[in-house]
Amino acid sequence: MRILLLFFVLIFTTFNTVFSQTPAKPKLVVGIVVDQMRYDFLYRYESKYVSGGFKRLLGEGFSCENTHYNYAPTYTGPGHAAIYTGATPSVSGIIGNEWWDPEWRKHRYVTTDERYKTVGSTSDKGQHSPSVLLSTTITDELRLSNNFQSKVASVCLKDRGSILPAGHIPNAAYWFDDPTGNWITSTYYPDSVGLPKWVQDFNARRLPDTLLSKNWDKIVSGPYHESFADWDKYNDGDYARYFIGKKMPYDLPDLKKTGGYSLLRFTPFGSTYTLDFAMEAVNRMQLGADEVPDFLCISFSGPDYCGHQFGIHAEETEDTYLRLDRDIARFLEFLDKKFGKNNVLVFLTADHGGAETPVHLNDLRIPAGVFPESQTEEILEKAIAAALGIPGNFIHEVGNQQVWLNWDAMADLDVKPEDVASVIIDYLRAQPGVYDAFTREELMMFPPEYPFAPELRRGIHPRRSGDIIFQLDPAWHADDKGFSKGGTTHGSPYPYDTHVPLIWYGWKVKTGETFAPVSITDIAPTLAAMLRIMEPNGNQGNVIQEIMVGN
Repeated sequence: MRILLLFFVLIFTTFNTVFSQTPAKPKLVVGIVVDQMRYDFLYRYESKYVSGGFKRLLGEGFSCENTHYNYAPTYTGPGHAAIYTGATPSVSGIIGNEWWDPEWRKHRYVTTDERYKTVGSTSDKGQHSPSVLLSTTITDELRLSNNFQSKVASVCLKDRGSILPAGHIPNAAYWFDDPTGNWITSTYYPDSVGLPKWVQDFNARRLPDTLLSKNWDKIVSGPYHESFADWDKYNDGDYARYFIGKKMPYDLPDLKKTGGYSLLRFTPFGSTYTLDFAMEAVNRMQLGADEVPDFLCISFSGPDYCGHQFGIHAEETEDTYLRLDRDIARFLEFLDKKFGKNNVLVFLTADHGGAETPVHLNDLRIPAGVFPESQTEEILEKAIAAALGIPGNFIHEVGNQQVWLNWDAMADLDVKPEDVASVIIDYLRAQPGVYDAFTREELMMFPPEYPFAPELRRGIHPRRSGDIIFQLDPAWHADDKGFSKGGTTHGSPYPYDTHVPLIWYGWKVKTGETFAPVSITDIAPTLAAMLRIMEPNGNQGNVIQEIMVGN
């Protein structure tokens, strides 16, 4: 009897050891990007988070508590590029969400590529590719490391939030089509002969109609003390005008009559829809089904749309994060059942933060403001004409706190570029909220101790960026079209825009935290080190040493 008992103990111990061992490689790597998630949102709503979402990531994972963007401007496109390439805009070439393109000689949207067509809709929303991205991504390097055995899929409501993480050679990238409420892609991608049957079947379920068929009310009963109760006069950003003058609970079926399927982006249910599709992709694309690591990129855009419209202190923003927390708990449970925690490597971060609402800060007697960037080009043209005595089209564009000069016009009129630049800089320096203005060449010569000079330099690409750059004071922003009355925006080198969460979880991740400085560009090389593959070819980041202990 004793021998038999020892036999069963030995069998159980062997079985338990085999199935609890950490595999040599994870079956699946999951990158989660929460658009516009400030660092403090990890803790601001903590009392209302469930145990299986953000709390589980923090309790069972490793948190880099002092993670910052190391460049400006802090926008969605550059943020996603930096996370997955380890490169700042100075190398990746992703200098904004849109800009004046000297090569195209016109304004461009970051991923627009008219060489390719939409797949899954008759709209033009699929005319995109990653060709603008000048570096490989960690997802590219994973595919290159094993003769394309790894599969890469990317999902986001925003096109750029799906395309840039997926890199140049993914298996699939999908984003949301407002006119139809469907997931679509581009003829750039391998699945582009037609939407795969599983995507067509998912679209046929018409989940956006279901999600927008009910009211949006608080998920937790009672007051949201973490948010400001008197926020109504500050929550009317000019991004989705059909929300203006209304408050929770929102009649989504009625708002849909005006907003159409784009309404989904501004509600927490856009994240739910994104996650449902991502989990379907795992199942139907058989991600993580063998011993070769696959990579799933998920970006949740809803918090960004909500933050822009309502602001960081709104009940709507709190409710968005409480619901996202529950979606993350649902996703972690899904990964547990399908793979087990030790077979999945997850990281969660954000593409930028979000600012306080200037009119609210002004009411509190805190300096803040909005710079009228959308009106500046016309004003500058008049100032140049008056100063030089020659009317002309001296400026291509003013945007992203940069000025693109029209060099051809200056040459035709025999006007010295330095004279035009001098007029522009003198005007900008005299404006409220402008910290400083300088030419791109002057910026490159600033000493490193000049405030934010390294961050601004890392945001400049020599062939794409503007000729003159201006920096605003803290709490000042240049989004005067959507941000002058309420809501929030981002883009600055200040901590409210740069300080973001970074949590690692799962395969070979110890429990703990570090307050050592970490740059967003450190994510890609750390993943490369963990997977023992090459970092992206434009990488500027460093391996996070604390993550590698024991690896």
